[in-house]
Amino acid sequence: MKPYDKNIIPIICALAIALAPQIPHLKPWVVGWCILLWSYMFLAVRYGWAGPGKVTRFLLTAGGFLGVAVSYGKILGGGAFIGLLAIMAGLKPLETKTHRDKMIAVFIAYFIVITSLFESENLAITIYMFLSVLISTAVLIHVNHPSGKLKANVKQSAKIMVQAIPLMILLFFLFPRLQGSLWGLARQKTAHTGFTESLNMGDISKLVHNDKAAFRAEFSGDLPEPAKRYWRGIVLWRCEGARWHVGIRAPQLQHETKAAEPYEYSVIIEPHNKRWLFALDLPSNAPGRSILLDDYSLRLNYNLRHKQRFNLRSYTSYNTGPLKPWERTALKLPARGNENARELALLWALEAETDEQIIESALNYFKENNFLYTLNPPLLGSNPIDDFLFNKKQGYCEHFASAFAFLMRAAGIPARLVGGYLGGKPNLYGNFISVRQSDAHVWVEVWLQGKGWTRVDPTYAVAPSRIDQGMETAVSADELPGFLSSGQQGVFSGIQEVIRNRWEAINAKWDSFFIGYSYDDQKSFLLRFGINLETLKGKLKSLLAIVALIILSGIILSLRLFRKHHVGRRDPVQRFYIRFCSKLEKAGFPRRSDQGPRDYAKEIGQKKRSLKERVDEIIDLYIILRYTRRGNANYMKKYVFLVNQFNPRH
Repeated sequence: MKPYDKNIIPIICALAIALAPQIPHLKPWVVGWCILLWSYMFLAVRYGWAGPGKVTRFLLTAGGFLGVAVSYGKILGGGAFIGLLAIMAGLKPLETKTHRDKMIAVFIAYFIVITSLFESENLAITIYMFLSVLISTAVLIHVNHPSGKLKANVKQSAKIMVQAIPLMILLFFLFPRLQGSLWGLARQKTAHTGFTESLNMGDISKLVHNDKAAFRAEFSGDLPEPAKRYWRGIVLWRCEGARWHVGIRAPQLQHETKAAEPYEYSVIIEPHNKRWLFALDLPSNAPGRSILLDDYSLRLNYNLRHKQRFNLRSYTSYNTGPLKPWERTALKLPARGNENARELALLWALEAETDEQIIESALNYFKENNFLYTLNPPLLGSNPIDDFLFNKKQGYCEHFASAFAFLMRAAGIPARLVGGYLGGKPNLYGNFISVRQSDAHVWVEVWLQGKGWTRVDPTYAVAPSRIDQGMETAVSADELPGFLSSGQQGVFSGIQEVIRNRWEAINAKWDSFFIGYSYDDQKSFLLRFGINLETLKGKLKSLLAIVALIILSGIILSLRLFRKHHVGRRDPVQRFYIRFCSKLEKAGFPRRSDQGPRDYAKEIGQKKRSLKERVDEIIDLYIILRYTRRGNANYMKKYVFLVNQFNPRH
């Protein structure tokens, strides 16, 4: 094979830049594969090596596809698809010889850019995506015009992207959206919240080490006080000792619970691939495509696979009313096990006159018996509630909540677990709260006569600072993960905090406007123009509007190109003279509107003698071609060449 064209290097750079955001999602060997093959290509171009033969390329291709099939378990699928694109990005430069090969390689870069939206649609990725498209387009221009300079190619690429912005904005508002996403493409493979249909002692303490965002809540009025920032998610009804399950499916709430001073807010939730939402306790409304169950958990009609915004209303003071027959399942316990805990609860029940006194006895038991709130709880025995209450006495929120709910049921008080989040950090530059996975929490609700379901958080009995000051103050410093430990902060921690808050505020605006522009918002927007997306006629109108916009854009572009071409054909001499004057103006030698070519050349020669000879030669050719009949094709060719090569800075 012939040695490689040096123009393959910009193509590899475009591929590498496009692939960079995908590195965390790729198998390590795939990343190494690309680095190895691209490194070989750099050396091959530098030293003039010939490329590998057909047999070698075939073996590499087969090996790459086989590796993806083994690593991902299949060839088709989200992760496997991105892996295959990476394999192709590594292989394609090896066989890139013709112009067609180069074009295909650049198109692979574009496809890789699109896949970044499958993994994330945050502001940083979107900005990076536009940068990658800018570079890929500049490389595409270079492939078709190899003699052009890098700066000119990038400038032309930017110009094309700016021209495309109006059409992009129109399509953003008009193109039918897949529900809930800016692009309608983002997807997540697995759940990231750490909450499943069941809860074991120890699950939440593991989740504290996860610093990923869970959701952001933006309020229209004042933020709730720290002690009221309980974010309700799932409700667990079935008790199996140390293990709790969602168990029964609560019916849909028929009558809205009302109270004074509701909080109006919106939450933008990160994808968790489950059907529940997280809302300030206690939610009173169900946003579109969701239902509010009778245990006040919010359930979507679909799995949440992309970031989405929901408008909610909640009350932090409420009365849920009488106990319903189906809610009596909150009294059930396993037939056997944890006998000591049962006896203790029965003793409290016999001694107490009210349910509130039983609750107080349980909380005092935690306060007075040297219980320790810790992120590193010990393993529990075959009777985990007894082992926790009477032996180990060390645990995290799920240990205290599970034991407390067990004790309440054993004493005859209906009790259930609620899984969600507690706290979150207010942003200094926006009226919103950011909640992370490390804020995960579990608490208990008991049913009391005249009050309904009432929140009781046994964590408060052993670690009261956890409720209003955050988890950082509730456990020992040596247990905290690095991102929560104040000891990890250096002298620039204050600056870092300001930068983080400002960036989160910018992201909040981005999410509210762009991510928040949902299918429902689009329907409302188009209804103003008489287009109802719920009807076939409305959908056809929307499609026709999009087609009309594309055709109109094509016509406008064609007219501009025709005009430029026509002007160029009508007076190419003047066009190159304008280009020549523009170069001089950028170098600090502007031409006055009343200044003729001779006077202009004379002035430049006086200001910078090193330019005099070249300027005079171009001006002489310009005058000959424009004002005399002596000009011919050779003169024009020389004139164009001199103007294109002219650089007044040298």
